[in-house]
Amino acid sequence: MGIRIKNLTKAFDWVIKISELNYDFPDFGVVAILGESGVGKTTLARMICGLDTDYSGTIEGGGLGKVAVAFQEYRLFPALSGLDNVIFANYDKKTEDNVKEAREMLSELGFNDYEMALKPKALSGGMKQRISLARAFMNSAKTIILDEATKELDVELKQRVLDLISQEAKKRLIILITHDENEAARLGASILRLSSVTQPK
Repeated sequence: MGIRIKNLTKAFDWVIKISELNYDFPDFGVVAILGESGVGKTTLARMICGLDTDYSGTIEGGGLGKVAVAFQEYRLFPALSGLDNVIFANYDKKTEDNVKEAREMLSELGFNDYEMALKPKALSGGMKQRISLARAFMNSAKTIILDEATKELDVELKQRVLDLISQEAKKRLIILITHDENEAARLGASILRLSSVTQPK
């Protein structure tokens, strides 16, 4: 079994966002977390990857260093090129091998050599998103969390990302946070559906 959630409850200012959640994730494949805005999808992702530890219940198999994440906020290094953003997010130094791997990944996501050399301030939102995705895919973690992975992308680039997700899901777990049920269906994803839970003070 991959990641196991037991009796997970999360509250903000006495309002319960997630209540007594139990879920066993598989070792590989795609699990789509679905639900309306504000139900706690990104919050759940932050807890799984260890960035938020203020909750009750347990999460087994997650935590820092065990999960790679591409959040909606791209969190790129502003002084580095797109290529170097991918490299230095995953490696301590730049080598011929990891430059080659990063170039291949960015090329698969639609970048040419000129675009790879641009710094974040010169990139569109969709380009920043694809660099964030490349960093997650290049990570060796057994679990990848992708938060609205295709929201900035056109049809062709969206298909490239979905193809990559399908490839990666054959060997590790992909947790996909999305509003798009059709996207989840195209990937053959298992569904974890969150709904609004509130409790007055």
